[in-house]
Amino acid sequence: MTDLSPTATKSAGPPPITEKNSPPADTARKLPWHILLLLGLVGTALSAAWSWNPSLWGDEAASIMSAQRSWDSLGRMLTTVDAVHGLYYSFLHLWIDVFGASPFSVRFPSALGIGAGTVGVAILGNRLARPSVGVLAAAVFMILPRSTFNGSEARQYAFITALVVWLTIYVISLVAKRETRFWPWAGFTALFALSCVLFIYTALFSVVFGAIILLMRPGRAMVLRAASAIAVGGILAIPVVYISFTERAQVAFLHSRWGYNLKNVFISPWFIDQRLAALCWGIIVIGLAIGIATLLRARTGASVNENVLELYRPAAAGLPTLLTVAGLSLVTPSVLLALGNTQTPMYSPRYLSFTSTAIALLIGLGIATISRAIRQRWVAVLLAAAIVAAATPAYLTQRGDFSKNGGTDWNAVSATLSDQASPGDAVIFDQFTRNARKPRLAKYLYPEGFEGLIDVGLKTPHQETDGLWDTVYSRADTIERLNDVPTVWLILTDERYSDDVAKRDAYIPALEDAGYTVVDEITINRTIIYKLTRG
Repeated sequence: MTDLSPTATKSAGPPPITEKNSPPADTARKLPWHILLLLGLVGTALSAAWSWNPSLWGDEAASIMSAQRSWDSLGRMLTTVDAVHGLYYSFLHLWIDVFGASPFSVRFPSALGIGAGTVGVAILGNRLARPSVGVLAAAVFMILPRSTFNGSEARQYAFITALVVWLTIYVISLVAKRETRFWPWAGFTALFALSCVLFIYTALFSVVFGAIILLMRPGRAMVLRAASAIAVGGILAIPVVYISFTERAQVAFLHSRWGYNLKNVFISPWFIDQRLAALCWGIIVIGLAIGIATLLRARTGASVNENVLELYRPAAAGLPTLLTVAGLSLVTPSVLLALGNTQTPMYSPRYLSFTSTAIALLIGLGIATISRAIRQRWVAVLLAAAIVAAATPAYLTQRGDFSKNGGTDWNAVSATLSDQASPGDAVIFDQFTRNARKPRLAKYLYPEGFEGLIDVGLKTPHQETDGLWDTVYSRADTIERLNDVPTVWLILTDERYSDDVAKRDAYIPALEDAGYTVVDEITINRTIIYKLTRG
C-alpha cells in the first residue's frame, strides 16, 4: 500500500493537472517488474489449478473438434458456421499439434490469458492511479469467478479480456506521448483488428477508445490519427464480421435464453455468485460516493482528504483518470450490446466478460478509496480478504467433477465404458437433446473409452461435413444397423435435459423389440448408461 496517511487541506480548490504542475505521462511511477511477474504467475496458476478436473463440455467440444480437423475441412466449416471463432480454432489447431488435446492442455492457454490480463490490470491501475490500486485491482481480477471460469475453458474469452486491457494501455500510451510515428500506430491497428477477428464484439471498444482519446484532449491532429488507426483496424475485420452476421441464426436462441434482467446484467457477467456481487457493487458504490463527494468539496475550496482526492485526478499530465477509463470500458459495451440485442440476438452474460478488467479496476479503486477515507491500511486488506472469501465457493464449485454446463459428465462416461465395454460392442447415443449436450461428443473429447466400439448411429463424421457436428441416422435406422451385435451400450441424457422426453424414452422399447434386454443401468450425473444384450 502506498501513502494512506491523513492529509487534509483547505484552499480555493486543487488546481487542475497541467504540464506545469504535474510530471509528464512517461515518468509515471511503475510497479517493479518482479511484482508484475508474480501477479501474472499467480493469476495463471489460479486459473490453471484443477482445470483438468471438470469434464469438457459442449462449447469446448466445438473448439476441440474444430481444431482437430484438417485445415481444408476447417476452412469449409467456417464458411457456414462459427466464423467468429475461426481465429481461435486455428490457434488451437496449432497448439494441439504440439501439446495434445488433454483437458489441461487445451485449457491452459486460457489460464495464460488470465495471467496476461492480471498484469495488464496492475499496469493500468498503477499508471492511472497508484501502485496500490493496480495491485488491488489485479488481485480482484484474478479471483473473479468469471476470470477463473474463462481461464479454465477452451474458448477465447480469456484472450479477449487480456487483449482489451492491453489495447487500452497501448492507445493511452500513444496518445499521452503524442506519438506521431507510423509503426507504433500500425501496431495498434493490427492488434485491434486481430482482437475484432478473435471476438467481433471487441469492435465495441472502438467507441470506448474514441471517448477516452477525446477526453484526453490531445489536439485535433492526434485525434484524427487515433481515429484513423481505430477505423482501419475495424475495416480490416469487416470480412469476418460480415460472415459472422450471415451466420447469426446460430445464436438465435439467445433471445429466449438470456434477457436483460438484474441478474444477467449486474451479476452473471463477472460475479456469478449473488453474495460476491453484492459485496463488490457495495465497494464500488461506496468508493465512488466518497470519491465524487471529495471532488465536489475540493471544487468549493472545502477541506478534503488529499489521499482520496489524488485517486480521482490524473496521475500525470496528459493521462485520463482511472474512473474515466474503467467507467467507459464497463458501461459503453454494456449499453451498446443492449441496444444491439433489440435488433438481433447477440447477448449472453459471458459476452461481457471482456469488461472484467474494468469492473476489477473499479473495485480496486473503491477499496483504496474506502481505506484512505478511513485512514486505516488494514481496511484494504480486510476488504480484499472478504472478496477472496466470497469468491472461494464459486471457485471450488468450478473445479468440481461435473461443474460445466449444468453437470456435464462425459469424462466419467468414457471412464465407465473403458472399464466395462469390450471391443466389438455397439454404442448408441441419445439424439434428442441440444447439440452442446449430446452425449456423442464424449467420444471425441475422451476417445479412450470408445476405442473398439461400433458407433452404429454415425452417418457422416463431422470433419467430412461443412457443419460443426456429425450427421446421424434416425433412431429406427440406427437400431436396424446393429446387425445382431451381442452387446449394446445405450447412452441417454437425463430427462431434465432432453428436448423430447417421449422420443428419448422410446429407445429402450425399440431395442427390446429388436431382441435386446437391459441387463445393467448406470447413472452418473446427468447421463444414464444402459447395457443391453441380445438373446
